[in-house]
Amino acid sequence: GKNKIEEIDGIDKLTKLRRLDVQSNRLTKITNLATHKNTLEELFLASNAIDNEGASQPNGLALEFTSLTTLDLSKNKLTSTKPFSHLRPLEELWLSSNNIQTFEDVTFISVLSDTNGGMYNGLEGIYLEHNPLASDFEYRKRIAEIIPSLKTIDANMVGAVARYSGITSMGSVNRLGKGGIAAASSSGVETLEANMRKLQDIAIERAKAETEAHKKGQGLEEEETK
Repeated sequence: GKNKIEEIDGIDKLTKLRRLDVQSNRLTKITNLATHKNTLEELFLASNAIDNEGASQPNGLALEFTSLTTLDLSKNKLTSTKPFSHLRPLEELWLSSNNIQTFEDVTFISVLSDTNGGMYNGLEGIYLEHNPLASDFEYRKRIAEIIPSLKTIDANMVGAVARYSGITSMGSVNRLGKGGIAAASSSGVETLEANMRKLQDIAIERAKAETEAHKKGQGLEEEETK
């Protein structure tokens, strides 16, 4: 990064290239990646001047990459996620500090939740903070609805853990019945991560208790059959 590069070029001979970092340069478009569409796994392009057109070049990100799991385009000039809707292997997509205005601009990548029968893991993490849409009150809730496979949004856990714990859109945690906890709300006293750890600990303790009870039950049955 930081080499004043204006175009990706001269890497055709790197036929086994898996990671490419061209952050903090002068790129306005992504090109010349055809040689690497089956090997590239991580592509870092943050802090350039890439817009939607620049991210949709036929010999760039418009290619059908087969192994690309991480794509970083933070701090560019994007207004839509449409250029990435075909990148089915993606697991991490970082688009913070762009100019994505509406949730409709994110719906293009809802298809990345589809694992295609287990062929892909689905999109698991996304960064959209510091885009205009992130100021919406229900921002994380809406994004999680659009992309159900997500496990993290801006490094905050969502998905199965949130559904299990009953986390509300305000960040509070509902009681879990017997033995459940009532965590602090979004005041910041207890972070989401801390709540998750508590919930996980509770789940583990319950599982242990159930296992012990099951073992004792089996022991009584064996005693009775003797």
